[in-house]
Amino acid sequence: LREIMTELVNRAMAVVQRYGATVDQFTGDGIMAVFGAPVALEDHALRACLAALEIQREVQDMAADIDRRDGVSLRLRIGLNSGQVIAGEFGSAAIGYTAVGEQVGMAQRMESAAPTGGVMLSDSTAQLVGRAAILGEPEMVAIKGADAPVPARRLLGVASESERTGPAQSTLVGRGLE
Repeated sequence: LREIMTELVNRAMAVVQRYGATVDQFTGDGIMAVFGAPVALEDHALRACLAALEIQREVQDMAADIDRRDGVSLRLRIGLNSGQVIAGEFGSAAIGYTAVGEQVGMAQRMESAAPTGGVMLSDSTAQLVGRAAILGEPEMVAIKGADAPVPARRLLGVASESERTGPAQSTLVGRGLE
């Protein structure tokens, strides 16, 4: 299991870093990555979608080998959410760059709601990617900590360059100097 997890985490980290994300933390059975911080990326939501799909392809390649070799079925879920977070190094003995806030928890909830082998987007991320992504029909998903189901959409793919009308732009906050 340690060898499988090490290979999976290494592959996933390489993918998210290729798309400009910061790997925030290893969560024991996965990773959390932040797109758009500390370096602002206007297309952060689309980059996250591209990375998520590539990670799922990497897992499919790994899964066939692992199933043949070890008889273990490997499938994972990915959740994406967009919103304001507090990001930086915290504490007097900073332990590294991280993001905190309600939106981080929502990403985790989207991951829990995703089908195995799938990617689930919150409504905020779905709005940001607009027609640049191919999304499933809106669905209401029950998530931990919410009294009522919340809207979500499954990521099915990314539109070709000619099909894209461009992702919606996020609101610029605190970036006057840039």
